[in-house]
Amino acid sequence: MNKNNLDFDAKMIDSLSHLDPPEYEILKTNPWSKSIGSIAWGFSLTTLHLNFLYLQYILPTIGTALIFLGFRSLRNENRYFKTVYIFSIFRLILHLAGLVWISTPLNMLDYITIPIGTVMFIFQIIMFMISQAALNEAYKKAGKVPEYNPFYRIAAWTAASFFIALSPLSQSWLSFIPMVIFYILIIRSLFRIGNELDDTGYVLTNAPVKINSETFGRAYFVTALMIVIICSIFSNHLRLKPQRFYLPEMTPMRHSLVNAGFPTEALNRLSEEDVEKLIDAVNIESVSELLMFDPKEIEHRTTYGNHTSINYTYEPGKNNLDVTTIYIEMPENLIYVMQYFAWKGGSPVWQDGILISGENEVNNKKIVSSGLFYSKDGISYGADFPNLVCEEVIQNTMFGSSYTTPVSGTLSYPFGSKDQRGYVLYSYEIPDEVEFYITFSSFNYMHNSGPLHLPYARTDEKIISGAYMFSDKKKQHYTTYESSRED
Repeated sequence: MNKNNLDFDAKMIDSLSHLDPPEYEILKTNPWSKSIGSIAWGFSLTTLHLNFLYLQYILPTIGTALIFLGFRSLRNENRYFKTVYIFSIFRLILHLAGLVWISTPLNMLDYITIPIGTVMFIFQIIMFMISQAALNEAYKKAGKVPEYNPFYRIAAWTAASFFIALSPLSQSWLSFIPMVIFYILIIRSLFRIGNELDDTGYVLTNAPVKINSETFGRAYFVTALMIVIICSIFSNHLRLKPQRFYLPEMTPMRHSLVNAGFPTEALNRLSEEDVEKLIDAVNIESVSELLMFDPKEIEHRTTYGNHTSINYTYEPGKNNLDVTTIYIEMPENLIYVMQYFAWKGGSPVWQDGILISGENEVNNKKIVSSGLFYSKDGISYGADFPNLVCEEVIQNTMFGSSYTTPVSGTLSYPFGSKDQRGYVLYSYEIPDEVEFYITFSSFNYMHNSGPLHLPYARTDEKIISGAYMFSDKKKQHYTTYESSRED
């Protein structure tokens, strides 16, 4: 470029320097509204939770990233913004740690919630107070007095929410509705702060970054998603400790039980010790049912004159469980119940759950034995249930809550396994004063088709709490048994 061109450029720059740029150009170089808007949206998304479609996890993740991006662009304005920017980094890390917590068995640990909640509450309040100090400093540099103190208001609102949550008012709409109204007003005042600072002409101090906001936001969201997926896969695929399994020889005792009505396939899973306990059985009855988790609906139309009747039948789909309940009545009011199940297709690998309920007015109810069986690469294996208990709990149903003593547990089979089977053998005693009795057993099975179960919980405990009350993936096999002894 020659000297004449340089002189011309210098004269043009000098003449244009006295002109005011268009308003949209000022907004590009003075983006207060954008930065404050990111912060306002961030606090909105992290405060009000929507508990469906995983929005209670998605929206706070987006909100946490927006808070960081908003304070990142303001970090060079003053020392207060620099401090709150560091706080926002800690918040990013804490949010990811929280996702790890809720998607793993850590979520089931017994910990004192109030102290942890108090620490997070103090962290929030400090962050709000420093944010307001940063805004006050920015107004001071712009030569203007702030009309609103939104972060002080958010701090007061957060404090009120914290104490309401600890009080009986947490269950009342009388407190919820006013709190939502006040929160909306506070967030609106925060948005106005950005517009006011834009109008002052106070230009942001340059805060260069290596990663732009859009790229960082997407990367953070993908990171959070991958953390949840990896933790869920690791946590909900329960590990077994398998051993080689060989079918037992058909001994005289086993022949005797088979002749009495004991299904051979189920009997082959019992040890010799269990067989010896059952040899004096007074009566044996079994009932089988195929539980279809994805049945095919078949429509049938029948026409009678002008009237058409429509009926539906169901055929097995790809995921089916063959369940057999076996009642073994023993002398002296002792009864054994065996729940035997075998998968016919399907992939039970993501922490399925079982719940076996029955008579409550019985004595000495206990698990006698149990086991899971499968084959892989042509070899048969057997293993214990990862979790299986028989203890008193409060069970929630559509008819209310009640104390009961079910057998409950969780299970997963290895990837690539076949011929998945299992059983639970339990016993109890009917009270002595009863000479003739009718007893029952309800076998509930919850099949999870994927690993994402947030927050993490044992599937059997969720069945007990009523979480799957209307789920198509929970099936029930209900049977009754009438004592064979005479009055």
